[in-house]
Amino acid sequence: MPADRYTNLVLTVIALALVVIAVRPWIPDVTPAAAQTEAAKYEVSVPKSWGKYVAYSNNNLLLEASDGSWRIVDVEGKAPDYPKVKVLIRWQ
Repeated sequence: MPADRYTNLVLTVIALALVVIAVRPWIPDVTPAAAQTEAAKYEVSVPKSWGKYVAYSNNNLLLEASDGSWRIVDVEGKAPDYPKVKVLIRWQ
């Protein structure tokens, strides 16, 4: 008997979830999706003269210049302070 009760409970929960999924398109949305309404948090322009893109990690870009040097550029912020070069690595 306990197995029957458990099975009935699980099937009831599944049925209620399916009803909610089926009815949801007819219920008007109160708030639109956030991704469709907000602009980008930061918009920065990195000069091409700084080098080509190599990698992105922890809100930093890794750029490789034509002379072989690497730049780690911090892009989290607003102009005119950002983007700013955090590290410049030159190989000798």
